[in-house]
Amino acid sequence: MATDYNSINFRNSAVDGLSGKFGKEEPKQKKTTDQKIADIDNNKRLNRVVDRRYERMDKKYENAKGNSEKTAKLDKKYGYNYEAAKAAGIQPDETGHWGSIGNDGLILKGPKHPSMVKTKKVEGLLGNKIVKRGGNQYSVPKK
Repeated sequence: MATDYNSINFRNSAVDGLSGKFGKEEPKQKKTTDQKIADIDNNKRLNRVVDRRYERMDKKYENAKGNSEKTAKLDKKYGYNYEAAKAAGIQPDETGHWGSIGNDGLILKGPKHPSMVKTKKVEGLLGNKIVKRGGNQYSVPKK
């Protein structure tokens, strides 16, 4: 069927298509905090960065195999504090993911943990900052 460029329907649809570009746009709805956190979690570029960091970390652990001193250093740097998480009542979710922050604001991940970049972004979004206290990192409200 040929398009009738002179028809009222064609002209109206063309005007409707242009009105969004040149006329008043409908106000965008503000995203909720949960939606913003989901955006961080689903960010493809950020997920590629995290995946590469996991690969580098895995190589470091592979090279440290059999050397308990090196492995202990890597655990402190890249690891996760499961004992503190369990003490805070944190358990893995349905995907097997453990939470990043304990009840007292203790960051349960090591400072170089591959997904720490996501934790920092989410904490900033929530109005918190990460500080060092007594050899540990804590999430505290910004003043």
